[in-house]
Amino acid sequence: MYFHEHTCDTPVENLAWDEAVLEGAEQMEGSEALRVWEMPRACVVVGRASRVDDEVFVERCSRDNVPILRRMSGGSAIVAGPGCLMYSALLSLEERPECRNVDAAHRTVMERTRRGVESTLRRHGIEGTIAVEGICDLTWNGFKISGNALRVKRHWLMYHGTILLTMPLEWISQYLKVPPRQPAYREGRAHDRFVTSLRPAVEDVPTFQSDLAKELANAWDARLAWIEHPLASKTAELARDWMERRYADPAWHGERGGTRPP
Repeated sequence: MYFHEHTCDTPVENLAWDEAVLEGAEQMEGSEALRVWEMPRACVVVGRASRVDDEVFVERCSRDNVPILRRMSGGSAIVAGPGCLMYSALLSLEERPECRNVDAAHRTVMERTRRGVESTLRRHGIEGTIAVEGICDLTWNGFKISGNALRVKRHWLMYHGTILLTMPLEWISQYLKVPPRQPAYREGRAHDRFVTSLRPAVEDVPTFQSDLAKELANAWDARLAWIEHPLASKTAELARDWMERRYADPAWHGERGGTRPP
């Protein structure tokens, strides 16, 4: 697998990058890859079919100049920004036929994510239980630290998610309503009693974040340089195309996504 630690300049370009790589693999030559990145500024990202008003405090976002964006995958709204590590795994359904089943895809990816986080915590002498709960949440001592989503095509899938490190947790309650669908293990808890970050236990954040990226790559055996990936030279152009087709269009990010792809 190839590894790429790369953050685009804007939130929408990061969303376009994921779709560009997925569609590029589907339509051209692809190979499995893992990208680790961050949103460069605070933003709300809703799922492909989300109703924005049902999940987001729109007026608060407008007041604070926090953009509300839409990703290509499903799931509920998240808040992302600096201090929230993001990862995107491009996986081949030819090589991993079990991942055609969505539950199996969640298990495949989340076990590796759990392993990478757990290994990093151990390297830094941090105790606690890391577990996969609900459909695809990662928890630390019973509190959610990671939410995830996927997009499945005919031959490839893109699985992407979050790991909360130092992002201000108050952003979540400030900008997100209680989601309309909740996992049973949440037990009706409000955001501030359900979600946490690893920050209280981490002394050296930059080193921890660097080690976490390495451990995620190790969990996937992602040792090849992205520059050698079949899509590496084409990604910038493909991402610009998806910006024009979708992510630069406010209608895509609005209620139920505005115009829809074929």
